[in-house]
Amino acid sequence: MTRRFGSRGRIELTESKILLISYLFPPVGGIGVQRALSLAKYLPQCGFEVHVLKATNAGGPVYDPDLVRQIPASVRVHEAFTPEIPFAIRQKLWARLTAGQAKPSAQAVTAPLRQGFSLKKLVTDTTRRIMNPEPEILWVPFALRKARQIIRRYGIQYVMVTVPPFSALVVGTRLKREFPSLVLVSDFRDEWLSFYLKDFDFQNSAGTRRKAETIERESVEASDLVVAVNRSSRDEIRKRYPEQAERKFRVLPNGYDPEVFRGITPQPKTGERMVVTHVGTVYKTASPRFYLDAVDTLPEEIRSRIETRLVGRVAESERACLEGRKSQVTQLGFMPQAEALKHMADTDYLLLTMTNDISVPGKLFEYMAVHKPILAMAARGSEVDQLLIETSAGLCVPPDDTEGIRAMLIRAFEAWRDRKALIEGDGQAVRCYERPRLVEEYGKLIREAGAPVTGTGVAESGKPHTSKRSPARPGPGAV
Repeated sequence: MTRRFGSRGRIELTESKILLISYLFPPVGGIGVQRALSLAKYLPQCGFEVHVLKATNAGGPVYDPDLVRQIPASVRVHEAFTPEIPFAIRQKLWARLTAGQAKPSAQAVTAPLRQGFSLKKLVTDTTRRIMNPEPEILWVPFALRKARQIIRRYGIQYVMVTVPPFSALVVGTRLKREFPSLVLVSDFRDEWLSFYLKDFDFQNSAGTRRKAETIERESVEASDLVVAVNRSSRDEIRKRYPEQAERKFRVLPNGYDPEVFRGITPQPKTGERMVVTHVGTVYKTASPRFYLDAVDTLPEEIRSRIETRLVGRVAESERACLEGRKSQVTQLGFMPQAEALKHMADTDYLLLTMTNDISVPGKLFEYMAVHKPILAMAARGSEVDQLLIETSAGLCVPPDDTEGIRAMLIRAFEAWRDRKALIEGDGQAVRCYERPRLVEEYGKLIREAGAPVTGTGVAESGKPHTSKRSPARPGPGAV
């Protein structure tokens, strides 16, 4: 709450007004919308009047209209148009344009065509330049115009931009310049420069990196608070900006919503096959190929009794690794959250793969919430490995350790066959990741970012987390 004087001099408590800018938001589905949805759902309980700005026709890969029901009636959802083509069409066009092409170097991106005319290359290079650093950059002018209107009309005090897509950071930076009294929070659900730019082909170019570095630096410098979802991601961002105050960089992990798990009861399996289920998108850094390679090496009497189920979208680049397997692989496609959770409960083991050391898939927290053992392929000491050790929620083996994965699968099979528990999870440690608790802590961080700063450069302690700032007003040169 913030305090103001009423017409008769009495102190009145008013809600803190926050604008949450999230390109992806329900009815777009998938794990990518869960953080923004949980913030919109639980920040009102922390004394915030919540406004959400999303893309009207966001190029999301999947949709889950049932998620809209979780948005509180008090939350005002605003929309801004984006001139993009649908995700599926965009992916197919890009695959055709880049088929047979090598990944672009700095010279290929910036230099003119020197060896004859190639229409495909011309279109590809032009597309990269227009959509630099990513296609969602086209949303920025529309989102900026709408955000200005919301800020002025409702007296917004706080703006949070949650990414990816990362180009939305531009909106927050420009708003901060135009409305200097705003408290700006940049929320990184994933690390951009060390993850996305390395592992996603469209963004993998020298020109894109230069643009991304500029956008991120301007955003970090303009922000009052920069939040990452784990320590490694925070440290990656922090080390790039040593001149910025340490207190600006914080960690607020992803989690799970206990409310959506109330009707989900883990079911003991009694079938003839051990079922291992992977939920979420199958793509380069979250590919099951390491797991499937290990399964193929198992003795026939074990391999024939293992079924792998994939619940979620499979990227075109990973379809080939699913073909010709010796064990049964069942592709079930994308499902709404409610159905996907039922498949999590109705399995023997949950499968997770992550080859990037600093990334933690959001689905891992939902995995932990259903209390089924997790079989993970991630590097030793990675964020995934550390989280599983902390919660005793599963086993973790490096993805390139085929023998280690094979041994883990045999151990899991023997436990399943003998009807014994593979591990004993730490329920108390898992409950630390309930979203209502995490959002409450986030609310405190947001208010601290807007609190007065003492001579020591830190927010005053021992006082309520209240912002002294008035509703934002345009600064010099605002349009």
